[in-house]
Amino acid sequence: MDEIRLRVAVCLLEADRVLLVEHQKGGRRYWLLPGGGVEVGESLAAAAQRELREETGLDVEVGRLLLVCEAIGPDGDGLRHLVQLVHAGRVVGGELRPGRDGRLTGVAWRPVSELPGLPFYPPIAAHVAALCAEGLQGPVRSLGNVFA
Repeated sequence: MDEIRLRVAVCLLEADRVLLVEHQKGGRRYWLLPGGGVEVGESLAAAAQRELREETGLDVEVGRLLLVCEAIGPDGDGLRHLVQLVHAGRVVGGELRPGRDGRLTGVAWRPVSELPGLPFYPPIAAHVAALCAEGLQGPVRSLGNVFA
């Protein structure tokens, strides 16, 4: 791959639970914050709203930036480079249901306390747990390459 992929994600916190989606790819299952790729000409907020609706069935209001990270690492076809922007969010409508993407296998509100033990991609579970502990009000985190 010879391009940088830009991914937006939304952290939705409900009491002590965070909304996650489960993916299966390359024979492995992992959890991540709901979101996805930004299309040319699409704002970050619009991309986040579209992706959340597609993956979870929920309509969200996208809030402040919480975390920026890069995931630069080898994949099966060469080098993969992902830049992820995680925003706070708030559910404003819709009904929770898993999307129809072939890699998506589930969507669930998971206890924040479970995050460190979950297979998580990119590997930012501890940072997401810290953001949740701060009520999504802490400083913006810039992590650099999480695979370095």
